[in-house]
Amino acid sequence: MKKYKKRIILGVGVLLCTLSLLFVSNHLDNQKIEEQIQALMDESSEVSDLYEVIAVSVRTDNKTIKVQVPMEEKRQNEIAHSMSLIAQKHGMEDYEIKVSAIKDGETIVN
Repeated sequence: MKKYKKRIILGVGVLLCTLSLLFVSNHLDNQKIEEQIQALMDESSEVSDLYEVIAVSVRTDNKTIKVQVPMEEKRQNEIAHSMSLIAQKHGMEDYEIKVSAIKDGETIVN
């Protein structure tokens, strides 16, 4: 009976250690992603200064970076290229850059 108690206690201890390690690694991954997004947003303000950019949004669930510009902005390819360089700089190479033109008064959809 003592053997079973020791095995159960040992098994529960291993399970708790595993769960705590998973929790810590998940927290660190989320923190890294938040830091990447914050750095991308900080540098995207420089792109906003060079071009007419209305909004920049990042979706981590489907790995997209959406940039919305007015219809009058003709340099959408340059904006996409600049944003992709910034994304690569911050380790977000697998994110897709989508630049879309919106009309005046149109609502911004993330």
